[in-house]
Order: sequence, then C-alpha cells, then structure tokens
Amino acid sequence: MTYFMEIVPNIIENKKLREPQIEAYIKIKEYFESNPVGEALVVLPTGTGKSGLISIAPYGVSNKRVLVITPGLVTKKSVVKTLHPLEDNFWLNQDVIFSPEDMPVVEEYESDMLMSSLEKCNFVITNVHKLNKSSQKSLLNNVPRDFFDLVIIDEAHHSVANTWVEALEYFSEAKKLHVTGTPYRGDHQELPGEEIHNTSLSEVMALKYVKWLRKATINNGNLYFSIPGDQKKYSKDEVLEIKEKEWVEKSIALSEECSIDVIDESIKQLKIIKDASPNVPHKILAVACSIKHARDVAHWYRDKGSLVRIVHSAMKPDELEQAFLDIEDHKCDVVVSVNMLMEGYDHKYLTVLSLFRPYRSLNAFAQVIGRVLRAIPNEEITDFAIDNNAVVIFHEEIGLNLMWEIFSKEVEKSKKIPVKEYVISDREYEKREIVYASIEKDQYFISDKDSYLSGLDFNEMFEQARSQIESELESKIQKLRDAGLSEEDVQAAKEAIKKQSITSKKNEIDELLLSKRPELLRKKTRGLLYNNANEAVQVVLEEKGINPKDTDLYLKFNKIVHNLNSDCTNDGILVRYINARLYNKYGPVKKREPEALLDSQKYLGVIIEELRRMI
Repeated sequence: MTYFMEIVPNIIENKKLREPQIEAYIKIKEYFESNPVGEALVVLPTGTGKSGLISIAPYGVSNKRVLVITPGLVTKKSVVKTLHPLEDNFWLNQDVIFSPEDMPVVEEYESDMLMSSLEKCNFVITNVHKLNKSSQKSLLNNVPRDFFDLVIIDEAHHSVANTWVEALEYFSEAKKLHVTGTPYRGDHQELPGEEIHNTSLSEVMALKYVKWLRKATINNGNLYFSIPGDQKKYSKDEVLEIKEKEWVEKSIALSEECSIDVIDESIKQLKIIKDASPNVPHKILAVACSIKHARDVAHWYRDKGSLVRIVHSAMKPDELEQAFLDIEDHKCDVVVSVNMLMEGYDHKYLTVLSLFRPYRSLNAFAQVIGRVLRAIPNEEITDFAIDNNAVVIFHEEIGLNLMWEIFSKEVEKSKKIPVKEYVISDREYEKREIVYASIEKDQYFISDKDSYLSGLDFNEMFEQARSQIESELESKIQKLRDAGLSEEDVQAAKEAIKKQSITSKKNEIDELLLSKRPELLRKKTRGLLYNNANEAVQVVLEEKGINPKDTDLYLKFNKIVHNLNSDCTNDGILVRYINARLYNKYGPVKKREPEALLDSQKYLGVIIEELRRMI
C-alpha cells in the first residue's frame, strides 16, 4: 500500500482544521473515488487555508506521489512554508499527523535532482517555469508520465496558459485538482476542472476566518486637467468630452498630487488603527503601476516619515530576500509593490491597502485585495473589529468603484467578463508629463465608505471598538485623578496604560538592552540561544525517558532533517532539528540582527513544544 493510502490522518473530526478545509477534503475524496482520472476545481478564498487543503488533499486519494504546481516563486515559497516539515509543519501543528515517522517526504524540484531522490518523495513542489518541455532540465523530461498519481495546481486561474496545459497533458492519467482563491477570469476562458466545492468570501468573512473588509474612497471638490500643449484648464466633465475615460483615469493615477492624497489618508488610517491597538505591527500595502512609479510612491511615503520597503521583479534575489525579511521583522510600516506581492505572499499584518493604479480585471483586483485579508490570530489582537478590519483606499476618479461593487457583491463570479487590463509601463510612466494631464486640485475629502458584507457595517464596528478602548482608558485615567495624582503624572500614566504590553517584563528589558548595547546583546543572545537549545533538549529527553546519547530517534527524524547520519545521538538530532527550524525562519544565526535573535529565543519555545508532541 502506498504512503497516502497507508497513513490515516486526523482530518474529518479535527477541531484545528477549518470547516471549509474539511468540507473541501470530503468533496475531493468523494469526487476522485468515482472519477479516478478526473479534473476537479475547488474555490477557497485567500486566507482560509488553501495551502493547508493542499497538504491534506492527497490522503486517501493518491495512489502514488503528488506534484504541486505553483505559478511563481513567491507562491511556491508560501506552499513550501506550509508543506515542508522544517517550516511551519502544518501536519504536526494542526494535529493532522502525530508521529514524525509518518510525515511525508517533501522536496522542491531542482534541475540537478537525482531520480533516486525524486522517487523517495511523497510531495514534489515546483513552479510552472520548471515544466517547460523545451528545456532539457524540465521535470517533464526527467520523469515518466505515470510518476505522479495526483497533480495539484495552485492558483488555478493560471492553468489555461500553454505551459500549464502542456504539463497536464503529459501527466494525463493523473488525477488533477485545481485550487484557487479567486474564481474570476478576465478573458473568454472558463476556469479548468469540474467545480466540486466553492466557499464564498462572504461566508468566511462572516465566520471571521479572514479579515473584514471596508473601503474609503477619496476625491477632491475641484479637479482641473492641463493637457500638454494646451493652456486651458479643463474640468473633469470638460476633459471627458475630448479625451477617453482611460486617459483621464491614468492621468489621475499617475498624478503626484492625487497620489499624495491617497498616501495621507492611508497614513491617517494606519495611525488610527495603531493608536487603538499599539501592540500589533499593522502595515500599509501600496500598489503602484510600474517599477519607476513604485520608486516614486516609496519616495513620497518616505517624505511623510514612513519606513518603507519596496519589492519588485527587477530586484536582485538577495535584495528581494532581504526586503521580505525586513517586512517579516517589522522594520517598515509601508510595503510598496508592483506585482511581486500580488499572488502567493501572505503577511497577516498588511491591513491598509492603498491603490495607485486602475484595474479592469476582476481577477487582478481580487488578487490584490486578497493580500490584506489574512486574519491576525486572536491571541495577538486587541479587538477583531480593529485589528482584523482591513481598509482599501483609492482615489474615486481612477475608476475602481465598479471593481469594488462587482467584487463585494459577488454577482459576476461565475460569468466570463472580457476585459482589457490597464498596463502602464516604465516607459509610459516616464513620459506621463507629455502624454497625460497635469492635475490641479483642492483639499481631498472622503467621498464614500462601504463595507464588504451588506448588513454589517465594518466601518461602524471599527469605530465602536475604538470608542470602547478609549472609554476604558478614560475610566482608568479618572481613577488616577480621583486618587490625587497630578495632571502631569496622569498624562504620563495615560501613555503607559495605552501602550501596556501583553508580553512579559523581560521583553521591555530586552528592548532597553537592544537600544543601548545592540552588538553586545547580539553576541550574548547568540550564546544564550545555543545554551537554551541544548538545555531544552536535555529537559525534553529527560521528560520522555530517552537517553540523550542513544540513537533511536534517527528513524523518527531521518526524513525531516537532511543528511542525518544513523549514528547521530538523540540530543544531537534534536539540536539539529531546532537549528534547521530557526534557520528556515530567521536565516543564518551569524547574520541575524539583535531583534531576530530575540525573536529566535522566543520561537525556541514553540519548537520545543513541537518536539514534545513529536517524541
């Protein structure tokens, strides 16, 4: 019997899995029992556990190995993070599999992989670019057609492209499962596969599986357009008589003046959220038209005092990796992107979305909205209505209200909507001053607010939660006044109470050390991390009655820890597991900043709890 048929995972009655994941799994299992070479489609909104579903889908379904195909590197990293045992270890942490011996073998496909390594895999993950049959190193040229029994396609709306079709035809006898979070296409082609499960975004939003969603559009009382080579100033109505609507919308989108208004409002919204919940590292995601436009947007945010990181496809791999690390380490409050973050990247603290580009593709619009929908866990937040209440901001005149209307009402999701997406290149952006209008305007105002779910006003719920926090704060302050404290002491106490941390006093001391002696702290923390890992391993082994110098844990961990020798002692095995987990999350220990080293220490406790369950 093969791995996926032999191992019995805890799925159907698993309280740690989400209902949409379990429902989709049941439908998948039922479908392939009656359609052994069928092609199925599952729609699961972004933030609901799509990667988790991919992790559990093969059990009781696949008779051999499973191939997971992703559309790009960022999406692949997100899937690897969920599937790989040395990353988030989804199976263990969600109580799907209890023994390390039962963990699947998961590898990313590399062109120099040995066939013997591929044959040992249960999951093989690759992005679509490594499936191009014209390349000798393509996976299609290195494995037989029956090598996989199940092919899972992540982000199925891509899979009608030629390379995808070629790959699916090559593995024609395999079961095919398409998974997507955005069931929209902007062309004349249907989504592939037979739809067997569809969880709506409105459903998971009502269940609080994802952030709530609201929008705030801004506008100006007066907008005047100056056409290159024409001295006259035109109102919007006047300019629409002589120019196309697309030209007007692009002029506004590329205007520094109108962009600054969106920037100001997004910074204002972020401050409101952070003032109400100071311990959560909320961030702005700003989406630009092109790389050069993104650089300007980043510059304008920096001029306002924001800490900014920019991500785009022209960055060197090491620069891009560092930018992502900085985002994860909360070294910025604004992330500016073109398309790099639009698919597959999940950072739960992206809460304010500022859009500086017009969209005409519902799929592209849905993708970017999805980036701010991942919910922040309850144990981290002040109030769901504050911390998990994303806000989308854009200028009303760039034409996104129609996209919002269609998206929020979900009335067009099953229709084919032929559209031509607006594309603004760097060249077009550079020539904007001679192609598009310059804009003169007066002060901006909020022209419209809306909530994603009809019947639930997320804007009002946010204000109610914020008012409650302020009311509780004022009540505590009044008690201090009644106790006879001076107004100066009361004001000092007010800030302290507002920023009161849910973390221990140790964290405050860590921060003080960090600010005073960062390099000394870094060296000391590295030593402490090494000592703590070794000490924790000894404690766990003693608890379990396992001899540290025996080698019997090898069989449990040899599929998880790479290049593990059979004579490696139990304590050495566990230390190597810990180091590998920390490396995957924080990078090489020698290159970790003091903040990352402190985070490593805290995360060590999470890993130790994993080990207790594993052995």
